Amino acid sequence: MSTKVGANMDANKTQTRAGLSRDTILQSALLVLDERGYDALTLRMLGKYMHFSYTAIYRHLPDKAALLDGVTEVLWLKALDLDALDVLSNDSWQIILEKLANRLRNTLLEHPNAVPLVATHPISTKKELLAVSRILEVLVSRGYEVTDNSIHLIMNLSVFVIGHVIAESVPPAGGAGGDAKPEILEEAAHTEVFMGRFLNPLLKSDQYNLGEQFNQGVHALIYGQPVL
Repeated sequence: MSTKVGANMDANKTQTRAGLSRDTILQSALLVLDERGYDALTLRMLGKYMHFSYTAIYRHLPDKAALLDGVTEVLWLKALDLDALDVLSNDSWQIILEKLANRLRNTLLEHPNAVPLVATHPISTKKELLAVSRILEVLVSRGYEVTDNSIHLIMNLSVFVIGHVIAESVPPAGGAGGDAKPEILEEAAHTEVFMGRFLNPLLKSDQYNLGEQFNQGVHALIYGQPVL
């Protein structure tokens, strides 16, 4: 009887081990990051979260650096998924880039604890580069010409999006402050006419929209001029 029970337990362990893969580990790691924050994301904590010995994770990811690179890859691939963009046949390459920038922003806003990872882990893996290659193929089919400056455009767009999301989602450094006091803004607005016009959107919250601000910045980078 005991031998049979032991055999069944070994079989269950084998089946469970077979269900452990790099993809399942990375998806679980992203959940830990979302729920508990960056500091909690360790191989040992991930093992407890997945009900595995953390040593089993080492068979798929050799160290924490590989884990962080993998989580970043998951996020980049989600953001760069052309199939999820609803790209229309008549979309210009500029519109496609705008859609991609908005998808990256939305992806990061869904996972604010992961923003520092994406900010410090640039696209570098084979899967990420293949996703970029696919995007370039579509852009070229819509009239875009790849030049030596193309990588600068893409990098600048990425940095702008990440920086904007940091401003939107990251708490103030030190845990306090970070909000402009209305009375100080009002006083500054009345010093002279240009400051009044400049600060008007901040003083009237219904005119100050972070999404609109974001779209203007993206438009300026892609078209070379802001929407006035």
